[in-house]
This record gives sequence, C-alpha cells and structure tokens, in this order.
Amino acid sequence: MIEGRDYIATWFYRESPEEASFYPQGGGWGDSALVHSVYMQLLVPFLTTFHHYNPEAKLLFFTNLGAHELPAFITRLLLRTDAEIVTLPYTHRPPKGWYKAWMNQFYLYDILEAMEKRMGDYDVVLVCDADCLCRKPLDDLFYAVRKYGSALYDVGYPRTYPINGTSMEQMEGVYSLCYSEPPSTPLRYYGGEFIALGQNAVAGINREYSKLWEFNLGLPAGGPRIHEEAQMLSLLAERLHIRNNIGNKYVKRMWTGLRYNNVKRGDENLAVWHLPAEKRSGLYRLYLLLEQQRNIRDEEGFWKKAGEYTGVPCAGIKKIVWDLYHQICVKWQKA
Repeated sequence: MIEGRDYIATWFYRESPEEASFYPQGGGWGDSALVHSVYMQLLVPFLTTFHHYNPEAKLLFFTNLGAHELPAFITRLLLRTDAEIVTLPYTHRPPKGWYKAWMNQFYLYDILEAMEKRMGDYDVVLVCDADCLCRKPLDDLFYAVRKYGSALYDVGYPRTYPINGTSMEQMEGVYSLCYSEPPSTPLRYYGGEFIALGQNAVAGINREYSKLWEFNLGLPAGGPRIHEEAQMLSLLAERLHIRNNIGNKYVKRMWTGLRYNNVKRGDENLAVWHLPAEKRSGLYRLYLLLEQQRNIRDEEGFWKKAGEYTGVPCAGIKKIVWDLYHQICVKWQKA
C-alpha cells in the first residue's frame, strides 16, 4: 500500500490599507477589523471539523500574520487541533487596481510553492477555503488523489456567465493567445474553495504559473483577463492535463440565502460543505458554539445544529428569523 502524508490547508491574508480590496461576504475591505474578525472566527468550525474527522492529517494555516498577532482563541484552537501556523508573504499579488474585489486570492500560489518544498512523492494536499465544514473522513479523497493525481471541483457555471468579470469563453481566448492553441475541449471552471493535489500536480502548477501570469499581466485593462485564482487554476488544469470533476463527489458550493438557494436534499451527506453566504450567520453561530464546548462531543447533535444554523439541507423558520434579525442589526449599526 502506498503511504504518504495527508495535508489539509486553509489560509487568511490580511491586506494593508494600501492594497485593500472588497470582500462582499466578509462585509468590508480587506484591511478592516470586521473582515479580520470574520475570517478568524471561521477558523474555529473549519479546524475543529476537519481535525475531528481527519485526526491523522496535518492541518496547516497559512497567513501573513505572525503567531503573536493572532487572537488568543486562535492560539488555543491551533493547539487543540494540532494545527501548524505557517507565516508566508504574498509574492503573487496582482497590481493595485487589477480588480475590485478578492485580491488576496492569488495567495494560493504562494501556498503551493511552499507545499512543493514540503511534500514528498506520495503526499497529498487539500487546500480549502475557511468557510467550509468537514462532515466525514476524507480517506477516499486522499486515495483518489494518489490514484489520479488531483481532485478538482467543477462548479458548473454556464460558458457565457461572467465569473468575477470573465466568462469561460473569454478565459478560452486568454488561453489561446497565451499558448497559441485553443483548449483541447471547452474549459470548465474549477472552484478555488476545494483543490486536492498530489506532489506532481503541485510541481506542475508551480512550473507553469509564471508564464501564464506574466502573459496575463500584459493584457490591456478593460479586456478579458484573469482576475482570481480559480480562473488561473482552470487554465492551468487544461495546460497540465489534470482536468477532472472528482471533487464534486465530496464538496458543493452551497448558496443558502433567501434570494438564491441551490441546496438540495442529500447535500447534507457530502463530505465538505462550502458555505460562502454563512460567514456572518450560520458559521458565526457555530463559532460561538464551539468556543463554548471546544470540540464535537456529540456528532449527531452537532450536525443537527449545524444544519439548523446554516440551512443545510433547508432553512427552517428559526434560521430565517435569526438571519433577518441579524441583517436588521447590521443595517442599524451602519445607519
């Protein structure tokens, strides 16, 4: 049996006032105390659930913050989950004004460079956004990555849908200009919230990234170009022939809002819940719960509350009332 180490990584990059961009679900700009606190709180349910179901995996938290800059509850959390903090600078940041939001996302590629130095031939890394919960062990996922080299999450957007300013058709144009040939088949958009890679795939991405990024930097403002890490990943996956939708077996981007909701019965059985709309609602409530009880003592009881708080697989009246009350409070505070 092939043996290797399993890594589970998440991250937070705190922007300075000079480089701050907007984070809609975080509720502010990247240098704000609000966004900082929201993302720190997300680490509690993330690390607690991933550690509970994958106790043998090595948890890594990448950040530009030093250990002395972390809140006390994060220091306790890292000890409790045996997670390692990795302080890492952001060298792949796009120029100021490149796009209006989410300009910390290319930090992923600094993480992958750091992971290549750490990983052995049979090691696997799962890089996951902090607004995710782990529902069950990921042994099957790590086995699949060792077998196939990677496990990517195909979000399934229509080809003409503008994803953070660039559609997949436009991404294909960027690819064709950069490599002087079209993609082998129409591109798919691979979400950056769930990226599982073996050592060879990590090395390949690091090798190919520079050429694509330098080409992208030369594209004119106002025209199609790569604005975020998942668009970059989608093009690199084609270049490296690692395109797949293996991750779809394990994760879903679950939108749980009142205006848009794509959660279906059965989604609660997925191994990983990605909950981008729950940063300041359901996941915040789980943060408060886990700060009280420190760990998952009763799995059935915990996931009953997690489903109630986040609206997976459906939102009950208690969640709807809580969310509306919270929205009113936020508006009142801003008034």
